Amino acid sequence: MTIALVAALCIGQFFTALVIAFFVLFAELLEGYTVGGGCRAIEKLIESLPHQVTVRRDGRERELSTQEVGRGETIIIRPGSRIPADGEVRKGHSFVDQSSITGESLPVEKVEGSKVFAGTINKDGVLEVRVEKIGRDTTFGKIIEIVEQAEKSKAPVERVSDRLAAGLVYFALGAAVLTFIVTRNLTSTIAVIIVAGACGVAAGTPLAILAGIGSAARRGIIIKGGLYLEQLSQIDTVVLDKTGTLTLGVPEVTSITTLNGASEEEVLQTAAIAEQHSEHPLGEAIVRRARERNVPLREYANLRYLPGKGLTCDDNGSEILIGSRTLFEERGVSVPAKFVADFAGAKSAGQTTVLVGRNRRVLGTVTLADQLRGEARQAVATLKNLGLRTILLTGDSSSTAKAIGDSLGVDEAVGDLLPQQKLEKIRSLLQRGNKVAMVGDGVNDAPALAEATVGVAMGQGTDVALETADVTLMTSDLSRLLEVLAISKRCYGVIMFNFWGTILVDTAGIALAFFGLLAPIIAALIHVGSELGFILNSARLFRQAPPVPT
Repeated sequence: MTIALVAALCIGQFFTALVIAFFVLFAELLEGYTVGGGCRAIEKLIESLPHQVTVRRDGRERELSTQEVGRGETIIIRPGSRIPADGEVRKGHSFVDQSSITGESLPVEKVEGSKVFAGTINKDGVLEVRVEKIGRDTTFGKIIEIVEQAEKSKAPVERVSDRLAAGLVYFALGAAVLTFIVTRNLTSTIAVIIVAGACGVAAGTPLAILAGIGSAARRGIIIKGGLYLEQLSQIDTVVLDKTGTLTLGVPEVTSITTLNGASEEEVLQTAAIAEQHSEHPLGEAIVRRARERNVPLREYANLRYLPGKGLTCDDNGSEILIGSRTLFEERGVSVPAKFVADFAGAKSAGQTTVLVGRNRRVLGTVTLADQLRGEARQAVATLKNLGLRTILLTGDSSSTAKAIGDSLGVDEAVGDLLPQQKLEKIRSLLQRGNKVAMVGDGVNDAPALAEATVGVAMGQGTDVALETADVTLMTSDLSRLLEVLAISKRCYGVIMFNFWGTILVDTAGIALAFFGLLAPIIAALIHVGSELGFILNSARLFRQAPPVPT
């Protein structure tokens, strides 16, 4: 820019120099305002946390600074107040707006034992919360810290744009020298210098990265740096964990069959009596269904748990059996052939069936299965529509993996995998040249998340998810994955448009100036016009709503 100004002045093009100086300063002002908006958003996040909080100490309520509050103390959160700390609800009932953390649009119900996060808003009830984390140690504080670091980091495409900007300077000077040697026309030579510029791509690229990271953060998607935003745009394979990612991770009763004149309620009641104090997920699911149907439960006696087989107990002088076919046959109870076939069918469908009996008589079966997330099928279908290969990896049996995979329509489903084997599968995909995004819960999938091109953790704002993955979805809604993929592709598309647009405009401008078809003032207008256009093209990403691919 300095060379262009000096050159314009040397040939008496004072108005041209004035135009260049004005628009350069205007572009700097625009860029500063846009970047400042991103910084102001971070400052606003920090300032949004309360500075005063009501604390219960020695049986009295006191108004204290948040810096004076320690872990383990009880704070009072009144309706409409922003929660200042991470903690657990000890008393009260309310709905909390968690959109600043998870991006969820609807308030979440909070009861005794529920977790609450700093930065969220208590809507209508009074909550007493035991403080677990305060200030920068909270989930909200970590999000701010990660976003701050991400906005300062440089993606590979930013380094390319910097090199392009530097290269175009030398290219313009070389073209100017060639123009003067060939044409001996000083005005054309100066026009070549003036028309060439790379400020649009040099400034527009970091603006687009900043906008992408900020847009994702507002939706509860934390991207740890421009590198991962760029890599997401190049993904061709999405690997999905099953439990907690595609499914709820909580088994539910799907069907009850009866035999020997028993009713569904009798089968459910018998099973729930034996399982009512069980900590096994299947037992908890049976008891939960019984309570939903208001089925009365009685106390049992002499409970005996048989690992891998089931359990027995006494109920009003009769023996209850619940478990596998092996348990019943060992007790001399014959299992009807119909149920044997049902077992095989349920297993192939990824379900679990347990027999229920009383006094050596089979009453029926209860079939249970992990439930798919409501948005899982649509999410997988959308990923495939985007041309991405989808793979399901799970530690569950191969038959369960196949059943879930067929239901979702994934390209490949692999079961019976340990964490190390998931890692090896990711490595094999990378060795074949695939760009892999691994989506898991951030705990048992940590090795695979770390190995993938981009690790995406899902899971309600957990510390593990924030620390483990390159991208964290602060909610377990799979639609957030589609949003972050769309954001990355849109940002990369804007950057590439600026990149090639800059090359095209500079090449065309230099060619026109070389042949004497471009006056210095027109060259200046083309230069500053293209620069402003490319900066505004990036800046519009700050105002656009996150896209949802279809």
